Amino acid sequence: MDGSQHKETYQEQKDAQRDIYLKNEGLYILRFNNLQVLQELDSVMEVIYQAVKERL
Repeated sequence: MDGSQHKETYQEQKDAQRDIYLKNEGLYILRFNNLQVLQELDSVMEVIYQAVKERL
């Protein structure tokens, strides 16, 4: 879950570096901003569910 600071160029670069590291460790990254989680929780949960389902 990302706050608004993740839209800043510097933070986007740090996020991209972290994502590469996590992917190399075998993890899958899903990103949602705070408002999506607060206002569209059902949709966020569906995306998470589908991502897990595809990997089983």
